[in-house]
Amino acid sequence: MGADAFWRRASADCAGARRRLLVQAMTFEGDDTGMATAAVIGHSGAADRRVLVDAYSRVVVSDRWVGWPNAWLAADLRREKADTMAMFGSLVTAGVAVRVTNPFSPLMANYPARNHKKLIIADDAVYIGGVNFSDHNFRWRDFMLRLEGQQAADFLTADFEATWSGRPAASTARLDGVRLMSLDGRTNDRFFDAIAELLAGARREIVILSAYLTFPFTAPLAAAAARGVAVRLITPWANNKPLVRDYLLDFAYRSGFEVRLLPDMSHLKAMLIDDRTLVVGSCNFDFVGHAAEEELAVVIDIPEVIGDFQRLVIDPALAAAEPAGARRVSPAAGRLAHGLLGLSNIVVRAARHAPRTAVDWS
Repeated sequence: MGADAFWRRASADCAGARRRLLVQAMTFEGDDTGMATAAVIGHSGAADRRVLVDAYSRVVVSDRWVGWPNAWLAADLRREKADTMAMFGSLVTAGVAVRVTNPFSPLMANYPARNHKKLIIADDAVYIGGVNFSDHNFRWRDFMLRLEGQQAADFLTADFEATWSGRPAASTARLDGVRLMSLDGRTNDRFFDAIAELLAGARREIVILSAYLTFPFTAPLAAAAARGVAVRLITPWANNKPLVRDYLLDFAYRSGFEVRLLPDMSHLKAMLIDDRTLVVGSCNFDFVGHAAEEELAVVIDIPEVIGDFQRLVIDPALAAAEPAGARRVSPAAGRLAHGLLGLSNIVVRAARHAPRTAVDWS
């Protein structure tokens, strides 16, 4: 729980890797966090060292779009963009293979078709979750799940290889108490159907942690609330996407969810159903992830792990959150957000069949 605890453990695994060190992220920036991560990868003694970074990191730096006119005048943004390019160049010089997923098409028509996965494979230790490699991501409330064992590592290595070759494919692996799911951005309806089935089976309580929860995931949650299931949403008020926050809060209040607002930005993404089934990974449970993004998800039925998640993630979040009903958005703001996100969904769904490729860093 938390980027510092995650990186202490992960950096040790990376430093000790001897066979393979495979790292994938949507955001990987040339700031203090990114440079420290790159240094560990560059100094690793693993025989196979590779990095996949999404093309998103070429156009969004420090959560700011580098193409806007005001960005041209921001010296710090220009410097960090240059540092990011230099950081990856140094990795290549150090013998690390680096590829970029889903380069942007002309006019950026494929912009929604991002590879949203966050993954580290260090020999047979694996990390999956929401943490990207940048200073601002490390400041956000977030967590990573660590799996250890050859089956999980080999399954996710095969997924990494498919992405590396520019041929990502949806796949599933069932281990003891764990189901691993890779989403290819084209057939993510299968993931939504699996989640909707779990939500339809809820009888007592559903806890959702997400900054960006939207349709189509909100509909089965509303149906659960309507049949008497307690639906509790933990989400940040200080959301870096306020339009999504306004949609979400308006929908939640109208649907009878208990809303607990965190004062700081939270990048947590999880669903806990009846204290018996936990869904975590990179997916935000939003319309973009549903329609067009490549994701990793884990469905867990191990009571000890779920108990740890309650203790390490949910309980601290609830302790930090404002009381239920502390704030809400106006109905007008909610309607506006709903309309604009509906229009955005048309653009996103049009991009779901965009080519999925990977090219060498240059």
